[in-house]
Amino acid sequence: MGYGGYLTLLNGSPNDWTLSSQHSYQMDAWSWPTISAGTASRVYVEFGTKGSQKDDAGEAYYNIAGTSNKFQVKARKPSDFMLTITLDGLATKQSPQGSNIDLGFRHDAAVDWIMSTDEAGQWWSSAGLGVDWMQQSLGSIGNRTLKQICMPGSHDAGISNFKPGTVGANFANSQTQYLNFYDQLVAGSRYFDLRPVISAGKWVAGHYSELEGIGWLGGNGQSVEEIVKQVNDFTAKYKELVIINLSHTLDTDNDYKDLTQDQWNKLFNTLKGLNNRYTVTNPGKTDFSGKVLNEFIADRAAVFVLAQLPGGISLGNYANQGFFNQDNFPLYDSYSNSNDAGKMQADQLSKLKSERNLVADASKRKDKFHIFSWTLTQQAEDVLNPENAIMNLAVGVYDNLFVEAFNAFTPESFPNVLYIDAVGIRDKPVGFPYDKVKSVGTNGDIASLAVAVNNAKAGGNNYIIG
Repeated sequence: MGYGGYLTLLNGSPNDWTLSSQHSYQMDAWSWPTISAGTASRVYVEFGTKGSQKDDAGEAYYNIAGTSNKFQVKARKPSDFMLTITLDGLATKQSPQGSNIDLGFRHDAAVDWIMSTDEAGQWWSSAGLGVDWMQQSLGSIGNRTLKQICMPGSHDAGISNFKPGTVGANFANSQTQYLNFYDQLVAGSRYFDLRPVISAGKWVAGHYSELEGIGWLGGNGQSVEEIVKQVNDFTAKYKELVIINLSHTLDTDNDYKDLTQDQWNKLFNTLKGLNNRYTVTNPGKTDFSGKVLNEFIADRAAVFVLAQLPGGISLGNYANQGFFNQDNFPLYDSYSNSNDAGKMQADQLSKLKSERNLVADASKRKDKFHIFSWTLTQQAEDVLNPENAIMNLAVGVYDNLFVEAFNAFTPESFPNVLYIDAVGIRDKPVGFPYDKVKSVGTNGDIASLAVAVNNAKAGGNNYIIG
């Protein structure tokens, strides 16, 4: 057996990518299909077992049907295994014609090449997508409502490090994110699940669950003060929309009770340190997910703070200071609660199909802001197994977002949030000897996937684009 991995080719355009020719030397697997418009394919590539692998090579030449555009896929092993895209007959928003774009190579896993076209026919690629992808996309998505836009999202966004909270909790069963809040923003995330708790008298991001027969299990991550600073650092540089959803609030110093009104008020006062809060006087029950993106970030950054308030708690005058409740941003948010990749995938795709129907006929339309929870949930057997760490489970289903999920999305049924753990990485960060999180490379393809959904899926819906 040779050394194999995959290349995902995601065609977010209305034109088929057709193979004109291919050839290889000493490659054990090198066979390339047509990539139909609006679809993705995962292609297996295997470097050979005969001779010196440094001589292994392959080329596949693609034409983009109906155009003069073309590109190549190349395999080489100069010092390490490498797949490269050559834009010999094509330029994208990020890369001029003639560019060679090294994608790397992942043994038994995938690297991605994502290209899509916006309403103006301009090509976007996964190479060098700018941090401010929303601002760059305003020409296409600025007049779409938030219900009609796809973005990456961070589950348990504040748990990018681990500080003990209860007996039995450790970084493997508590830490959900590899990157801190700022770096998740840089990686493209725009929707953040923040779970503020009181711990040792301070506001921190918490990740706690009450387990039957065990009690409370969990720990803490970044302080809320640090998160506020990192969001401010980001919005000082980039005029992007940041949605922060507050939920699962607890007083861990007081038997894990719900927050009182006074404690909520103190939390809001802490979060008033967020600059660029989106504010509206007397918002009432206005649904702001029905507002267009330009209203938020046409000429500025905007931070939309949404609080999932329990019964008996109100915003009071904080409603006029950039804080909103669930009436102002209704969500469809239903996770699979499974550690089985197949069950999670089937569950989320089924819910998406049944709950999203973006059509002109209001009587048939289903357009609640949809959280697509591509997350695996540890079960009892996983809690004490570091190999099944939350972040390891996350990267184990990452590649399927780009093929199985993307291919299931349609112009009428696509998610608003690609909601994941371990934003910005795709390799397992938890491994033997399990004493700390390993260093792994970062990757921004999740943002390129969201752009491709906005271009290829939403952009094919006449109700959305008018």
